Amino acid sequence: MSRLSCKRSLDAGTAAWSPEFFRRVLRVCDGDRRTFGERMLDWQARDLRALDGAWLALAGLPRERRSPPGPQCWRAYLERPRGHSKTFDTAVQAAWILIAGRRPVRGLCAAADQEQALLVRDAMERLARCNAELLDGLKFRATSVSHPATGSRMDFLSSDVASSWGHDPDFVICDELCHWPRGELWQSLVSSAAKRKQCVLLVLSNSGVGRGWQWEVREAARTSAGWYFSSLAGPQAPWITAEHLAEQERLLPRPVYERLWLNIWQTSDGAFVTLAEAEACCDPLRTMQQSGQPQHAYVASVDYAEKHDLTVGCVCHCEGDRVVVDRMDVVRPAPGRPTQVQWVADWMARIAGNFPGVQFVVDDYQLVGVVQQMEREHAIRRFSFQAGRGNHALALLLRRLIIERKVTWYPDCGTVAGAADDDLRDDLETELAGLIVRQRAGGQLRIDHPADGRSHDDRSFALGAACLELLNSGDRQDYLEVHRPRADGGFDW
Repeated sequence: MSRLSCKRSLDAGTAAWSPEFFRRVLRVCDGDRRTFGERMLDWQARDLRALDGAWLALAGLPRERRSPPGPQCWRAYLERPRGHSKTFDTAVQAAWILIAGRRPVRGLCAAADQEQALLVRDAMERLARCNAELLDGLKFRATSVSHPATGSRMDFLSSDVASSWGHDPDFVICDELCHWPRGELWQSLVSSAAKRKQCVLLVLSNSGVGRGWQWEVREAARTSAGWYFSSLAGPQAPWITAEHLAEQERLLPRPVYERLWLNIWQTSDGAFVTLAEAEACCDPLRTMQQSGQPQHAYVASVDYAEKHDLTVGCVCHCEGDRVVVDRMDVVRPAPGRPTQVQWVADWMARIAGNFPGVQFVVDDYQLVGVVQQMEREHAIRRFSFQAGRGNHALALLLRRLIIERKVTWYPDCGTVAGAADDDLRDDLETELAGLIVRQRAGGQLRIDHPADGRSHDDRSFALGAACLELLNSGDRQDYLEVHRPRADGGFDW
């Protein structure tokens, strides 16, 4: 055995006795030869040490071998800005307890959705790949990580509340608590944690919105002597550059930027754009176009709703680095008179005839029959308007285009067909100004409208989908790079 292999073997043996030593020798897998212990920042070390005593006791190590012995804090609430290693630091702790337990240890990791819940599992698997001497015994399955030699296991849950009852865990990890849509999952897990005298409960979160149940959990942890509470005041990670923050501050609504990057709780969701910002994109010299020009490539998007929302057809093209809205046709259903699917089929046929070579973008779940019928003759792209990543890219791209005035339209664009002259103003600009930005688990954003029975977001979705299609090809792809969220939940979107 080589000297290096011998050293790593000794490290592996010692690491199972000490989470602190484990962190000191752990490789991070990003091409940096420094270990996690060498790279760790003060606030990371402080948060990790807070639970070391509890992890050591949970592992069942003899008291004389618990190094460092320290106080045993069994509850921790960590509130950090986006991109501040919540997932990685949690993966490190979970990996250690699975390999170090002197008895079988059972754990749960829960998040708002399955994708977010599995980020910790994926981080653990990456650690195992580049720390074979330390973590070779870990076995990874779709929704669990286990260590057969110790009999320990960790399961990953989403907001399916029924699956979270009946557990008797030794540790519970609640990831991105501020994004959980309901409190039932939290209630089931915190009550499960109370079944055992010794159960680690770790809550990870960004700052949230409002003063609902998540805020109450946060405040209870902050004011309780039995909890370790830590909240970072703004970005403190050196890998988040000033240039990146400046870009985020410019592109995101102020409340969203403050919540994600400054770690400041907000009283309400942020506005998407102001009316002045939307109106600045209107070019009074432009008019609605009835047909296309051969030198342009056109995209036509459709957002269909039968009974309650608007149905929108939008045609756009690019002129240099700007998106131009050629026409936006809008239909509102009336009581007893839903919008027929035939309207969409007729509109698409008319647009295809007047804008040769047009590329259609439609929601496959809304218009299955129309898509199957018309894709035999026309180019049709299927876009899921409700998918998390699709909404995230759409929201950020559309806001950037508006803020930078890289999208333009004609006066009264998006006016509802047949609206009475004395109706309140209802067009694309007023809809955009009425939108709010909501955050999903993992930091993904989506645009939404207030639940007041009058507001809509259909024109905005149709425009955003067309813009995505136009800018997602050829030499314009670089414009989209900043908007693509990483699969591991990273911050470079």
